[in-house]
Amino acid sequence: MEERDHELWESVTMSEKQPLTGDAIIQANLKRKREDQKKLGMISGVTIPCTLSLFNAFLFLRLGLVLGQVGFLVSMGMLLIAYVTIVTTVFAISAIATSANVEKGGVYYLISRSLGPEFGGAAGAIFYVANLFGCASYIIGVVEVVTDSIGVGGTFMKPGQGLPVSYWYEFLYGTIFLLFCLAICIIGAKLFARTSTVIVIIVFIALGSSMFSFGFVETKLVPWPRNNPFRENSSTLLYTSWSWDTFQSNLQPNYTIDYSRVGKGIMNFQYVFAILFNGCIGVMSGVNISGNLKNPSKSIPEGTLLALVITFCTYTLLFTFSSFTCSRQLLVNNYYYLSYINIAGPIITVGVFVATLSAALTKLIGTSKVLHAIADDRLFGNILHPLTLTLGKAKEPFMAVLLSWLIAQLLLFMHRFNTIAPFTATMTLLSYASVNLSCFILSMTSAPNFRPTFKVNPKVASAIGFLSCLTMMFLIDAIYSAVAIALLLIIIIYLLIRGPAKPWGEVSQAIIYHQVRKFLLRLDIRKSHVRFWRPEVLLLVSNPRSAYHLIEFTNDLKKGGLYVLGHVMAKPFDIETAHQYTTQLQAWLSFVDITNVKAFVEITISASVRAGVQSLLTTAGLGGMKPNMVVLGLYTPDLPTSAMDTLHMKLIKRPKIYEYLFRDKLLEKYRYVEENLPSLRTDPGEQTLDATEYTSLIQDAVTLGKNICIMHNFDKYKQSTLNRCPYIDVWPLQVTKDNQFDSTCLLILQLACVLHMKDKWKTTEIRVFVIVGSDVNEQKRVFESLLMDTRIKASIHFVDSYSQERLSLNDDMIMSQCLGEEDMAELQHCHSMNSLFKQYSPNSSIIFTALPEVPTDPSKSAEFITKLKLLSSDTAPIVMARGTSQVMVTTF
Repeated sequence: MEERDHELWESVTMSEKQPLTGDAIIQANLKRKREDQKKLGMISGVTIPCTLSLFNAFLFLRLGLVLGQVGFLVSMGMLLIAYVTIVTTVFAISAIATSANVEKGGVYYLISRSLGPEFGGAAGAIFYVANLFGCASYIIGVVEVVTDSIGVGGTFMKPGQGLPVSYWYEFLYGTIFLLFCLAICIIGAKLFARTSTVIVIIVFIALGSSMFSFGFVETKLVPWPRNNPFRENSSTLLYTSWSWDTFQSNLQPNYTIDYSRVGKGIMNFQYVFAILFNGCIGVMSGVNISGNLKNPSKSIPEGTLLALVITFCTYTLLFTFSSFTCSRQLLVNNYYYLSYINIAGPIITVGVFVATLSAALTKLIGTSKVLHAIADDRLFGNILHPLTLTLGKAKEPFMAVLLSWLIAQLLLFMHRFNTIAPFTATMTLLSYASVNLSCFILSMTSAPNFRPTFKVNPKVASAIGFLSCLTMMFLIDAIYSAVAIALLLIIIIYLLIRGPAKPWGEVSQAIIYHQVRKFLLRLDIRKSHVRFWRPEVLLLVSNPRSAYHLIEFTNDLKKGGLYVLGHVMAKPFDIETAHQYTTQLQAWLSFVDITNVKAFVEITISASVRAGVQSLLTTAGLGGMKPNMVVLGLYTPDLPTSAMDTLHMKLIKRPKIYEYLFRDKLLEKYRYVEENLPSLRTDPGEQTLDATEYTSLIQDAVTLGKNICIMHNFDKYKQSTLNRCPYIDVWPLQVTKDNQFDSTCLLILQLACVLHMKDKWKTTEIRVFVIVGSDVNEQKRVFESLLMDTRIKASIHFVDSYSQERLSLNDDMIMSQCLGEEDMAELQHCHSMNSLFKQYSPNSSIIFTALPEVPTDPSKSAEFITKLKLLSSDTAPIVMARGTSQVMVTTF
């Protein structure tokens, strides 16, 4: 009822112009009832098509071959294996069908809406190919029935009379029968159902006649078929009637040559199993026409299982009766033996003819509907769009039927049923494996919305079915199986790269969520060890428009660690702010996509920037993945400049073939980002952060034990300049402290080493500049030992003394502050270090140095900002760091 009500609501509210009145609801309900009357029920729509597909050429033409080659015991074993695989697949498809609203497209629809377009499209394509092979094999079986019955030398023809028989004549007969199937498919599913009802009656009459004949026909001689080249001196084969000795002789395997495939050698278990499994591949016939069913979720599981019970019992009886009554010579040398031992021989011919033709018809119409659904979803672009053309009021997939008919026509060149059997079985097993895998994945994700009403454990059943399908695939033919799996993977990869985005959801997200949650619970922050330390970065960004270079560089610095882009919306929380938050979050996520940085986005709403940063410092990350380093740009009241033009040029310069091959939508995302990110401030008064608050939030991070990195001059940062500036320069200000290596010194060395590990930075050289005092030799020994112990490959440069250049006391930013001698000494130190940077690192790509002490007194904020500006003025891009914890293992 929920599905019906949902569809009724959609039909009533399809147009906003139509008022939702009582009359509208009544009319929509009547229309729905009229549509339901035209659709098929469980018996006519599922049970009969499945039964006829399972009662195909194998039932009447190859059952004796299997029994004669492998014996009764192995035959029943094969049948049980095949049906266990099929039943588990039916359980899987039933679980999926009863957990969703099933529409047109059958297996493809179920898998694509369950697992996403990539896997669904690939599985649908494989299922389409498998059904085409099945259709062609059944048409070949029909031709074999006709030529064996009324061809020259046929069962019911006098010598020299009958239809001409040759390769091209048989191809012609197959073409005629396939054209008949084409006509039925074009006319529609209703006629197909009526035709199937008549055919199933004929088939059961033929089966009843066979069962009756086994009980009443006495011992008789059966002639050799005309197309058996291994005739012996005797022109007859023995039907013994009921005999225990005959049964005993038919128990064990006895492999011989298949007379329909001369020169192919003696048969084996794998080949015989492939032929038997072709008698079991019609289980999806009801699913394929799901769009024509009244209640697919109920009809598919019940109707399919009923068909399996009927066919399994029938096969078991025929195997048993044949084992007790037919000599092995008869079974392996006359595949048409059921007709000869029947009290009314022609009825078997009619039965096998209509059953096999109906199976071909079922395959053709089912595979056409799958193809039409794939084309309608445009998974493969506009290439398949012409196949969406329909015919008549019933909207039968005319072009999809036409293409399927054409491909099946080409497959008729394979000519022999036994030749095409391994191809058909392999592709069908792969499609069944994909169904089982789909159900297993859905069960494993524990998604609350996966609630199948079919009461079977879907996880266990689908796992058994999946493993069984793969095992049998490689058992039948390892080469065909490998090729089929490779084809499936190629289609999946193609759809991942080129497939359009669809609003169906992707099971990969559910799988990732399930696994990530499980492993995050095991990632205990209390068990973290310095030996496995890596940068886990929280980058505070005011606006990504001006911070693109900084974001890009920090992405190189994280070394596979956590990377969070944090932003504070300093606004009161209300409806308008919440709307802005949603819009900005989508814009930020799109920005991450187009920049290709591996970062999470965290945006918080707070009354002040500091309060928002405090929230990010304490809540960013999850479980054991928490930021251990805070990165931010240098505070400045200057108006920011946009770096989006650089990003835009980077996107435009990519090869056009890239955009074509991968259906790249980055330029579209770029336009979306430009439209939805907040604009840069154009008035100094718009700045929401002052120097005091800036210094305070840095102190907050230090208090929480976070490493700090303040970056400046990244408007000069360009990756293209790495060859011209091939150095990563490290300037530690203090190597040891309290007889231990200084944490800041170790941090900047570690960051330089991490950066150098990136492929694009491997062409650069790490240079360490050490300012030496009176005990030069001791400092050299200590530092060389440090680099050796930490295995950092770097060149060491010792600087004898500071630059003699003095800081001008007339500097505006100094005169505006009341500074004591100690303060002036610290400013002089920063200025001297800046002079050294300019002197020794003019061609450096990046400079790492120590961050001045962060003041705890808010009144010292302006002085702290001044120190940072003096230290980083007019240098290469610079990282000023402060270490608060151990980041590497050392010995001292």
